[in-house]
Amino acid sequence: MGFEKAFKLSSYLLLLSGFVALFASEALGSVVTALYILVVVASWRARILNIPNWVQGILFFVFIAFFVFDALNLSDFVSATVHLLVLVSLVKLFTLQTERDYLILYSVSFGFLLFASAYTISISFLAVLVLYIFSSILTFILFESKKAYEANRSAHFSLKGYAHVALGITVLIILISIPIFVVIPRVSLGFFQLDRPVDVHVSGFSDKVNLGDIGQILVNSEVVMRAKLDTALENISPKLKWRGIALDYYDTRSWSNTRVGFHRIYRDGRYGGIPVSRDRRSNEFLVRQDILLEPFSNVIFGAPQMVLLTGDVVSGNFLFADGNDSIGIYRQGQGALRYVVYSDLITREEQLAHPSEVAAIPEVALQRYLQLPDLDPQIYRLAEEMTEKQDSRLDKALAIEYFLKGNYGYSLDNLSAKAEDPLYDFLMETKSGHCEYFATAQAVLMRTLGIPTRVVNGFRLGEYNEFSNYFIVRQSDAHSWVEGYFPDLGWVEFDSTPSIDFVQPRLSFSRSFNQFLDAMDMFWTEIITFDRVSQIGFFRSVRFNFRDTWTRISDLSMELTEFSDLEWLIRFKAWDVSKVLYLVLGSLIIAIVWAFRRYRRYFRIVYKQWFFKQESSRIAPEYYLEMLDLLNRKGFEKQAAETPHEFVKRIQLEFDPPEPAFITQLYYRNRFGNIPLRTSDLSQVYGWLKELRR
Repeated sequence: MGFEKAFKLSSYLLLLSGFVALFASEALGSVVTALYILVVVASWRARILNIPNWVQGILFFVFIAFFVFDALNLSDFVSATVHLLVLVSLVKLFTLQTERDYLILYSVSFGFLLFASAYTISISFLAVLVLYIFSSILTFILFESKKAYEANRSAHFSLKGYAHVALGITVLIILISIPIFVVIPRVSLGFFQLDRPVDVHVSGFSDKVNLGDIGQILVNSEVVMRAKLDTALENISPKLKWRGIALDYYDTRSWSNTRVGFHRIYRDGRYGGIPVSRDRRSNEFLVRQDILLEPFSNVIFGAPQMVLLTGDVVSGNFLFADGNDSIGIYRQGQGALRYVVYSDLITREEQLAHPSEVAAIPEVALQRYLQLPDLDPQIYRLAEEMTEKQDSRLDKALAIEYFLKGNYGYSLDNLSAKAEDPLYDFLMETKSGHCEYFATAQAVLMRTLGIPTRVVNGFRLGEYNEFSNYFIVRQSDAHSWVEGYFPDLGWVEFDSTPSIDFVQPRLSFSRSFNQFLDAMDMFWTEIITFDRVSQIGFFRSVRFNFRDTWTRISDLSMELTEFSDLEWLIRFKAWDVSKVLYLVLGSLIIAIVWAFRRYRRYFRIVYKQWFFKQESSRIAPEYYLEMLDLLNRKGFEKQAAETPHEFVKRIQLEFDPPEPAFITQLYYRNRFGNIPLRTSDLSQVYGWLKELRR
């Protein structure tokens, strides 16, 4: 490939890598991306258009006018700027003539990349970013070489050598960036953040929910949140749910949140966060949940019962309690929300087996949990029939749950949606529906018996990712259940939906691969959001691990002197194997660095011959210069007027070893005789240089 074609190819690659970043960040759809790529490919062989300057001036003002109209009426500032860059790049692709045209194209490509980061920064964006770095380095190396090539077009050109240099620089940039990402915390400056409010009215998670809304999202597999718990997997109940919003008012077709008791909540310095509930149940410890919530709702989700809320969310945001033990947040659309919840986890069986004193709810507040619209009398009779053999209110509630689970079927079809009274149609006619209908039936039937209830919308536990040890929660995990209040127990969960209990399926190859990609995406998100708090926690963890490792090493050294070999071996097996791996890995890294520094010239020879495929005549001076450097350290310096042969003859009078003569002979044969340098020759040279070092 000639220089001009290689230069044009690298310029196109740079433009496309910036544009594909928009697609990777989900700023553009697949159809628009495919059309743009087709136009770019078509412009490769198209004839360059010679557009007069006055026409280009008119186009400039037309584009600016379209940009203003687009930003004010069609989209926002970021999207309008992207549209403008697309138009400019399409024009420049067919008018590439001068260096200024190419520089404008490069600026457009950088603009694509910059605005892509305003939408989202995912693992796919990271892959495109690496491609962009490589293509930009290759392009600008060729751009700087363009004038030299035009001055001497007969010079030999090889794209492979340029590509190898660009690849090497890219790898170095990545290696240098890794420690910088660890040392320097990230802050959000918001220069190019999208100024769009989050759509907080996703079906099932707003202050008013119509019967059937959740059924619409149960078929959607989009990820809504990821959660990691600081307890073993076997300690997590498969029935655990992520509690979201609670609803207390029912009007036969929908549930709504009256927000009685709505108030803003603030951080409490004594607890290091926001106390959500001061009522503790039987557990003596709290389970931490690190949650990454996608921007689909203004509700804070967590495992019940939430006790403390901490993390980035507690500062700089307006947080409020809605009076139904739910937490909300007002925010703008700036990506996913990260926070930490501490919950007092307890199963219903444990709660019922160990009643505890809870704060009593005022009688006035209880009235709203008993509110009912005008219902068909048959609903009241059905509640009496279900519970006629039960005495206590708790037994009646459990009987309703058992009856609904055993006598009604689960279906995603919204069969009762068009009925005048959807609940009556579900209970008396269809006897089939999804979780919303079961939760509504449970809550209404309990209220007819004088038991305060509220409907809760949230999510099931989700899919466990074995690569990163967190749960992936999707829209298809959306769920509704009921909380009933009992004076000696507090709020008790009831779930009458006859769905199959959560069972973790076996990992297939495709599912395992998808989990791996999701774990990588989560890891990249951790890097991007590595703020000051995360940095302090990281270095504190490193310090503790180092201190713990040093303590264990000290203990082992003492055991070597106090115990026999067999006793020491038994204790060693009980030692944390991960610490041994850290020591081995650290020692290996130190050894590699030492070897590279000691034998860097030899590695350079092998690298140039195998990776760059350079001719032996170009590699020859490397080992010869290494020999001269070693001899210079011993007091034998080659004069500028001396030939290699004369220099060797002179030093033989004072320096007896034959290695310099052997290396010089190989150097003459290789450098001036053009005899290829073989692998065996490299090994022999390495041995001679090793002897000289001694």
